[in-house]
Amino acid sequence: KRADLLKHCLDKVLSQKIAPDRMEILIADDDPQSAFGPRVAEWSQGRALYMRNPQNIGTFPNMNAAISRSRGEWIHIVADDDWVGPDFYAVMENAIAAAPQEIGVAVSHHVHYREDSKTFDPARPLAEHPGILGPAFLARPALMNPVQIPAIVTRRQTFERLGLFREDLPYTGDWEFWFRAARQVPWLYVPGTVAYFRMHPRSQTRALLRTAQTAEDLRRMLDLIEQSLPPDMARQIMPKARAHHAIQILRNGKASLQLKLIEVAERYIREACAIHPDIINAPELIALLVVLLSLGDACAGEVCGDCCDQLIDGFHVRVLAG
Repeated sequence: KRADLLKHCLDKVLSQKIAPDRMEILIADDDPQSAFGPRVAEWSQGRALYMRNPQNIGTFPNMNAAISRSRGEWIHIVADDDWVGPDFYAVMENAIAAAPQEIGVAVSHHVHYREDSKTFDPARPLAEHPGILGPAFLARPALMNPVQIPAIVTRRQTFERLGLFREDLPYTGDWEFWFRAARQVPWLYVPGTVAYFRMHPRSQTRALLRTAQTAEDLRRMLDLIEQSLPPDMARQIMPKARAHHAIQILRNGKASLQLKLIEVAERYIREACAIHPDIINAPELIALLVVLLSLGDACAGEVCGDCCDQLIDGFHVRVLAG
């Protein structure tokens, strides 16, 4: 239940016993029908400030509203289904204070928690050692999103200088900001503490996957990265990035077909080809098209009209629907 997740997240923050005059806790609720206000007051013993939007505005607009309302020098965003490990704030604060230069972003280690299998999957380290991430780090967020939101602590001045999260990228708004920040402000890597990112079927990410919004955002994000990178770096990184994400999108298309979401699967195919035209030669695409064709009779009614003709960079796919 969402209430259980929120309480777990809040408990992990409160257990670190940071004095109220040193850390503000703001709960930004994007559900206008929510009744969490009294519960938050009870759970936090009045420690947390609760704000609820009069209407649902979306993940990144909600984060931006909370950032604008907050007052601290450093801003840490934790979704209600994520959490932080013991001493997260003390370790991050000490590392920031000891940094050899003023930094704009600090990032901890993070672990993916897969709720369906109850397993923990540590992320790949950002560097071999703690400290300032050098210019070579830019290649990581150029290739893919290497971090998760609860692992990031951002200086307020960074938001004031670079702007907030883009609200027109529901799936990649965080990745776009990390890439933007990696190009313009110093990052500090603090692997001595950890944040946890929960993966579960009720998440916003899973909801976007069922509409293929993720694929559209990925295409736009990769185009943005290619336009922003130095030409030499773009030539080196972007073919790898486009190939990687195109294959991932096809895997999402396969999952959509298993759920009989035919139109969503077709959208995934179109976006994969737009991201990386060479994908038309990939075995993953051929296999997906074969499955799509084989589902024609089984999925009657799923596709509008008697048939759905799709021309995908040289592939003419005819899916019969009855």
